[in-house]
Amino acid sequence: MFYFAINLNKIFIMKKIVLSLAVIGGLVFTSCKKDAAQENLENKLDSITEKVEDTLNVVKEEVAETVPTLEAKIKEAEEELKKAVTVEEKQAATKKLNDAKSALATLKGEALSTTEEVKEQATAAVNKAKETTKTTVKNTEKKVEKKANEALNKVDEKTKQINNEVKQEVNNTIDKAKKVENKAPQSQKLKDAMGTK
Repeated sequence: MFYFAINLNKIFIMKKIVLSLAVIGGLVFTSCKKDAAQENLENKLDSITEKVEDTLNVVKEEVAETVPTLEAKIKEAEEELKKAVTVEEKQAATKKLNDAKSALATLKGEALSTTEEVKEQATAAVNKAKETTKTTVKNTEKKVEKKANEALNKVDEKTKQINNEVKQEVNNTIDKAKKVENKAPQSQKLKDAMGTK
């Protein structure tokens, strides 16, 4: 239960981050029809890409802060498995290990879904700013298109980078947990008693 409490708190923070990005996107939409539309668009696109980078970095930091706690729980479970004598002790240690692994999987899933949500909202904000500017200034359509595509590429690259870093960090810890579980000495009778194959 402790692991999921950490996770839910981190997920709540991540969802608040996405919400703040949506507010920024809304500001972009309302302020895009000003005098110098081309310059205004560039400023708005820079603002969106900066906000995306900041937001995705916060998601990465949340994962980086949570993973060591779960790694510590995995080490505790490993020590308990080594010392366990009775079936009950081994079951308790295995449950602790499985809870940590489950929390890691949930953290990874939520972090990745958050980064994708950020990317979707940023893409919508960029496209909205682009369309608003194109209708305001017909002559600069190609410039608008180019700038918008550059912003979308930055958002896409940053999302891929953060997703890869999150996956790597969480997967390394999941692998450690699997090694701990595989190292645990258990007779077939004990495995049967614990309900494992």
